[in-house]
Amino acid sequence: MSEEIDSLIESKEAELLPFISRMEELKVEFTKETVTFASEWYRKTAKDYITKSPEVTLGLTEERIADMKAGVNELVKNAAKTVHKELDTSAIWWHMEPHLRESIERYRQVADKFPEVLDRAVRRTLGHLGVVLEKFGFRVTASGYSGTYCEFWFERVGKLETVPLYPHLLKWTDAMQDTIRQYDAQYVEATAIYYEIQELKSEKKKLEALTRWDSI
Repeated sequence: MSEEIDSLIESKEAELLPFISRMEELKVEFTKETVTFASEWYRKTAKDYITKSPEVTLGLTEERIADMKAGVNELVKNAAKTVHKELDTSAIWWHMEPHLRESIERYRQVADKFPEVLDRAVRRTLGHLGVVLEKFGFRVTASGYSGTYCEFWFERVGKLETVPLYPHLLKWTDAMQDTIRQYDAQYVEATAIYYEIQELKSEKKKLEALTRWDSI
């Protein structure tokens, strides 16, 4: 009986592997798409704030404006590094550490409501622009300072620690949305198979325990 269960487990694990492989491909694809998105977003949003707060912009010297542009360009240059830091973690992607603790709707998109676990990572990536805006006097705080009339571009991750995070309405690109829809479809099927594997392993342990009991 134990040999039969071992065979079933092996078969199910082989069935799961293509899903894990495809999910990794989709993770890589989403990461690349987010790098492109962030690079363009940094430039566009910086210009939005330049025009939204002309009194701040006009109060800057040419040297300060040049420094701010350099700061934005640095964000663009380092976009890939920033995105990878946020997205290359097993806490975000189920396939990197398969388990049964998560909701079946973990990667589900409903209209413009994106999966929270990924949306937060994207917002943290974009939040670095807030550091630049704050430095040059715009009404944004990304450092954790809760000043009056400021936009709070941060979230608290502990009693004292904060990280930059973009707080306003945000829409992913169509490519990003489509990639995660595909990931969600793979996730739903993969978790069903993984559940069967865990059930088989649990049954095997019960049989082993009973066999040990009967043998003494």
